[in-house]
Amino acid sequence: MQHPARAGLWGKALYPNRYCWFVLFSALDIMLTHTILDKFAHMGGRELNTFADWVIRQAGLWGAIGLKTASIVTVIVVIEIVGRARPNLGRTLVNCVLAMSTVPVLFALVQLAALAFTDLLDG
Repeated sequence: MQHPARAGLWGKALYPNRYCWFVLFSALDIMLTHTILDKFAHMGGRELNTFADWVIRQAGLWGAIGLKTASIVTVIVVIEIVGRARPNLGRTLVNCVLAMSTVPVLFALVQLAALAFTDLLDG
C-alpha cells in the first residue's frame, strides 16, 4: 500500500478540511469586498489589491469570482504538490495559507462593524 503523500496526482486530497475553510474564507472575502465596494464606495471603500481592483473594474463581481476561483485552484494545486513531496512543509504551507485567508475577512468585518457602530452613535 502506498503512503498517502505518494498516492499520485489523482490520490485523495491531503488537507480537505483546511481546503474547505480556505474556500469559505475566500468566498467571504468576495462577499464582503463586494458589499464594501457596492455600499460604501462613496466613503472611500476600495480594493487594496491593485490587480484585483483592475479585474473588478473591468469585469465586476463575476471577474472577482473568476479571479478568486483561479487563485484558490492554484494555491490548492501548489499545496498538494508541495505536500506530496514534503509533508511537513505542505502542512505548514496550508496552515499559513489558511491563516492568511482570514486577514481580509477579519479586516472587512472590523470595517463594517465600525461603520455600524458609528451609525448607531449618530442615529
